[in-house]
Amino acid sequence: MTDSEAIEKAQGVARCLTYNDDKPQAQAKHMLHELAHRLGAKTLRVKKTRDGFMLISAMGQCRYLGPREALLYRLFGVMPPMNPARPKAATPGGSHAT
Repeated sequence: MTDSEAIEKAQGVARCLTYNDDKPQAQAKHMLHELAHRLGAKTLRVKKTRDGFMLISAMGQCRYLGPREALLYRLFGVMPPMNPARPKAATPGGSHAT
């Protein structure tokens, strides 16, 4: 079973459950939705386009690879994360804003 099939199965089972019936059923539905979301965010593929390389998740999110990421992907096959960590911007004037 591939990741995409597992996501579809989890979403299908969650559709059969309800939040209104009882607490264990609501918790199971919530957990299946969370599982599908997390698995979908980690299931990535790269597509070559005219403009460069596009990174697409199983949930439909997409973005273009930056120049460094595209180079790493072309040379070593390294798959970058969907949402890379960005450094925090420094506030002007040091740590205290005036």
